[in-house]
Amino acid sequence: MKKVIVFVFLFLFAGCGYTTRGFVYETNKITISPIVNKINIATQDRSGSDYASYPVLLEKRLTNNLINAFNIDGSLKIVNSSYDAMKLVCEVTDYRKTAVMHSDNDDVQEQKLKLAVNIKLYDKNDVLIKTRVINGEAEHYLTGAKSTSESAAQNDLLDDTSRRILEAVVDAWQ
Repeated sequence: MKKVIVFVFLFLFAGCGYTTRGFVYETNKITISPIVNKINIATQDRSGSDYASYPVLLEKRLTNNLINAFNIDGSLKIVNSSYDAMKLVCEVTDYRKTAVMHSDNDDVQEQKLKLAVNIKLYDKNDVLIKTRVINGEAEHYLTGAKSTSESAAQNDLLDDTSRRILEAVVDAWQ
């Protein structure tokens, strides 16, 4: 009976070593540069649009959300010094509000918020490892039972974008 109990404990706690993370980097340290706003608000497609707005300090809020996402995940340790650490550089390139659903009076009932971010990941020797365009999305209902404020929808957008950036950095198969 004692051998059976030992075998069960070994079987349960030993595991097979399988993980959902595809971690293949030389170091487990990363620095996250402050995210930069590269949106050109003077472009032709933005000049006549009612939805051509940009939330103030969105890139700062995204930087904070991204740092929180990395801290919660724990796969990579965020450090201030770039010595012996990878470097993540992100640029916000587009922010859009798109009307998805209209009422009979042609009032907007639902919007989709989209945020595009270019990311570049460098190793500790400043060699580019990955480059991606990450697109975050969030829905925003203006009326009805599911209605939310635009700031709440922006928070959802930042959470979604941060999660997608984290996954692109940590998961090797992306």
